[in-house]
Amino acid sequence: MTFTLSSLVLALAATLTGVVNAHPIAQSSSESTISERGSLLSSLGIQSWSQPPEHPVHKLFARQSTYPTGNPDVTTMPDAWKQALSNALAAGLIPDIPQSNEGVYPNGLNPLDPSICSSTAQCRGNGDIWDSPDGMLGISFDDGPTAASPALYDYLRSQNQRSTHFMIGLNIAANQNIFMQTYNDGNDIAVHTWTHRYMTGLTNEELVAEFGWTLQIIADLTGGRIARYWRPPYGDSDNRVRAIAKNIFGLTQVNWNHDTDDWEIATGQTNPTAVANALASFIALPKSPGLMILEHELDTNTVQAFINAYPNMKSSGWDTRSIPELFGAPYYQNAQGNTSPVTPQGIVAGSPAAGPAAAAAAGNAVTTGANPTPANATPTSAIAMGASVSPSSSASVHKNGATPSIRGVTGYLWALLVLPFLL
Repeated sequence: MTFTLSSLVLALAATLTGVVNAHPIAQSSSESTISERGSLLSSLGIQSWSQPPEHPVHKLFARQSTYPTGNPDVTTMPDAWKQALSNALAAGLIPDIPQSNEGVYPNGLNPLDPSICSSTAQCRGNGDIWDSPDGMLGISFDDGPTAASPALYDYLRSQNQRSTHFMIGLNIAANQNIFMQTYNDGNDIAVHTWTHRYMTGLTNEELVAEFGWTLQIIADLTGGRIARYWRPPYGDSDNRVRAIAKNIFGLTQVNWNHDTDDWEIATGQTNPTAVANALASFIALPKSPGLMILEHELDTNTVQAFINAYPNMKSSGWDTRSIPELFGAPYYQNAQGNTSPVTPQGIVAGSPAAGPAAAAAAGNAVTTGANPTPANATPTSAIAMGASVSPSSSASVHKNGATPSIRGVTGYLWALLVLPFLL
């Protein structure tokens, strides 16, 4: 099997003229085999799925995207995201819950009412994760990447400890090299929204933009990987927010069962000693349920609080794992981990969980049957990240109305055509 520059050019030409194949190379069966791919990689001088920064494939994904610099403008977000929301609303998948004011609902509505189920009020929604399995301690951090993050990542690597990082989109955009450090270390990347606002106070469209842009930049920087988990800022979510996260983006909500309040060190509301004492008290608890501790990579104080407590976690017999490893799940919706192949699932894919919204959206989707989702993966989202699909042509791919170009035809069309063989 060979793969030439001319075949790559033909693949791109087919994309831009509206013809999209699951693979750019003809095959005798519906999927290429592992051995075929290995042979192809060898022919290209590639020894592993994970490519070094200087490899030519990265030029296809040069960091030239334009991302919001503050609260996202919902009028300019990709059309595919807008359409997915419209489909979900039409299918009755998004409940009509009024916006709150930092978790306080109008007209005296009860946040614990099952129809609302506000996680600010400690209501545990269907499918939420709040606890780790017995005997396990979920290692996760919010609000990165920041200037304090590299010290945390260095320590985690020195301990061979994997972790989940719920990242803010704006912080990723501002600290891309720091982001890549933890990604290259093999840690799980998850969503903490674009601007870290109270989610239940946002409109449906604002919610879509907050999730969408965060997933977008993660995908752009990781070769198309779609995060599996998200954590609501301030723990603020309800059934409307959950429905948009799950039914449109395939995200699973992760909360916590113990809070260090470490972020308050910077405000003077607490201090390192109080945080250390809180961590010690959590670690000393019985092993059931397992621990899901809220910690941050905000500054040197929060990072050092974890570093100081970690030896006690291990000596106390806790099985420390990243969030997906707690449950034996893949890191991402379309990849087992940071070096495994990305499943080219297209812009959208129907799934039982996504229901009619996904099915309706899938009519305009570019999909492929290659590389099926692992058996233990959760259902695919109604819209995966990449570039948006223009309503006028399912092959004209762009973001924010930009004219299609080598960079514009990134995301999943390139994943469909090229990445199954290059990454």
